[in-house]
Amino acid sequence: MKKIKLAGFLLSLLLFSALGITAYEGNEGPIDESAVMGTGNLTLLEAKEIILAEELLHITLDRDFAHIYAYYEFSNPGVETEVLVGFPVDFLLDSERYGLAWQEECFPYYQMADETGSLPIQIYPDEKPQIAIVDGRKRDLVRKWYVTNLKLAANSRKQLVVEYAVRCSLLDMDSVATFFPSFSDRLLTYSFLPAGGWENDLIRKLRIVVDARANLERGGELKSLNFPQFNTYGGLYIFETTDFDLKELYALKILYNETPRLMTELITTYQINREQIAGLRAVSEETAYPLVRLFDEDLRTPWITEKGDTPEQVWLEVELKDFCLQAVGLVNGFFLDDATYATYARVKKIKVQIEQERYDFLTNRVEKRLFEEVVELADEPYLEVNEKAFAPLVSILADLGQSFNKTSRLRLTILETYPGTINQIALGELFLLGYKNDQDFPVEE
Repeated sequence: MKKIKLAGFLLSLLLFSALGITAYEGNEGPIDESAVMGTGNLTLLEAKEIILAEELLHITLDRDFAHIYAYYEFSNPGVETEVLVGFPVDFLLDSERYGLAWQEECFPYYQMADETGSLPIQIYPDEKPQIAIVDGRKRDLVRKWYVTNLKLAANSRKQLVVEYAVRCSLLDMDSVATFFPSFSDRLLTYSFLPAGGWENDLIRKLRIVVDARANLERGGELKSLNFPQFNTYGGLYIFETTDFDLKELYALKILYNETPRLMTELITTYQINREQIAGLRAVSEETAYPLVRLFDEDLRTPWITEKGDTPEQVWLEVELKDFCLQAVGLVNGFFLDDATYATYARVKKIKVQIEQERYDFLTNRVEKRLFEEVVELADEPYLEVNEKAFAPLVSILADLGQSFNKTSRLRLTILETYPGTINQIALGELFLLGYKNDQDFPVEE
């Protein structure tokens, strides 16, 4: 994601663990980037013939984070022994310069437990930094091992659970000057490392479950899973195999995108407040579908023009008070259902006029400015409204970028329509995006 303004709400999310639900917030590192570039499987850190009989790896995608739950069952066929096991986390070397806060924000909790309860964990960084090429960029990494010591009785079986959350790394991170940003993909890299143990580096039975249901419900897209044998069950992706060979150096890479949810949060956050609307009028309105429906936060309840209005007669105006307008978005149509959507006409071509006051820092005065543009909208098919991710229904009419000019008036004039079965135009919602600005400057007449 590319916009500094979004840091607050994009760094706030809910993390699920066995202990409950906790909210994690922070902005100690670069905006939206993760301090973590990858993680990995539990590894035997000394060469002993311990059998890894079964592993269940459950990965839940939740917004920017992945929650890892890994269950291991292994056995000791020999005499009583102690073994050192741990899992790696690869941090950006740059994150060391920001202090631990950024790392903790991106790796907020972790624990290991066996049949007796939680186990003590020690952290050991590798002395030699590593280098990775991610999205065409060279990244310097430091690997930290999260380690615990296990006691295994002779001819015994042992169960171990590892849980943690990690913020997935960001791809294609660039800054933009427009109001509407481009949102980048997120990538989780989970490596399976050979250990010189685990019965000749084999996992006898391995099951991986990737749960992307929450992200998919919010309009997200799981773009790729690089293990080809995954089966799909309604947002659950399952991989099962036997005698999984760790010497093959497999790395599970999960690539996903959340543009609809993030864009929806952006639009919701910057939508104008009612008190910043000083006046609202239009050429006409149906009694049952008045003009105020454009700002009722319900995309299914539109403003509808009166019968007999031709497109060139249809206009609406919004008078603004103490507001810096940065972008205008429109829900084009009556989104009640497929049949209703086809009944009413929709905008094809519209003229946008925005009156602003441009501030001159040198003279400490402002001059009036008129922004005017004709926009043509695509003839989009009907889509069901997803309240958590409605952004795909929003057509952008104007993007003024990082504008700090107060806006006094917006006028929209419909020039051409896509016809419906009746000659009335329906518009679902109008989004005036920006922020309050109640500063007063002398106006240059």
